Amino acid sequence: MYYPKSQIKTNLIANLGEFVLLDTKEPYQGPYWKTSSGQFFTGKNPNNTPVFELIPNPNLSTEIDYRFEGELNTTYSNLKQITQNDIPSIPVYYLNVPTSKDYDLGSYVRYFCKKANQNIYLEIEKETYDKLVNQDTSILFSNYVPFNLTWTIVGDSSEAVAEINKSLVYLKERNLKLTGLSQYFKNYSQFYQVG
Repeated sequence: MYYPKSQIKTNLIANLGEFVLLDTKEPYQGPYWKTSSGQFFTGKNPNNTPVFELIPNPNLSTEIDYRFEGELNTTYSNLKQITQNDIPSIPVYYLNVPTSKDYDLGSYVRYFCKKANQNIYLEIEKETYDKLVNQDTSILFSNYVPFNLTWTIVGDSSEAVAEINKSLVYLKERNLKLTGLSQYFKNYSQFYQVG
C-alpha cells in the first residue's frame, strides 16, 4: 500500500491497551503509523509488513482526538486564517450501552457508520450519527455511510436474542448493501438480559 509522506505520520508507539487489532480485537502494543484520514496500522511505516489495521481501544475514553498534531501548515493557515477547529473531525468509536429504560422496552437503537470506500465499520454515538446524516460540515460526512440498528436485549434465552439480532444485521447488510457488516459483530447476544 502506498501513501504520500504528507498523508501519513510514522514511527509512533502504541502503549498496551491504547489500540486493538481491527480483525481480532486483541490489544496491540508497539510501533504504528497513522493516515491523515484517521486510520491506524501496525509497523513503523507502510513498508513494514505484515500490516494490520488498528482501531482505538473501545474500553478507553472516546475523548481522544486522533487527528494529526499540528496538521495545519502554520504559514498556510495564517494566510488563509484557518484554525485547528476548522478541520472536520472523523467519527470515533463509541459503545452504545443500554439503559434501564431500554431494558424495560426490550431493545434499543445502536448507531454505526461505514467508511464509504472500504468495508470498515465503527459504532458511534447518536450525536455523531446525526451529524453524518445531516451532512454537518464539522465532520467528514462524505467519507462515511451512517446507519442504525435496533438491538434486542431482552428475551427468553440468549440464543433467541442472538438469532433476532443476527437476522436484523443480515437484513440491514442486504438492504443497504453493507458488505461485511455481519462479520463486525462477534456477539449477537451482547447486553442480553433474561426477560
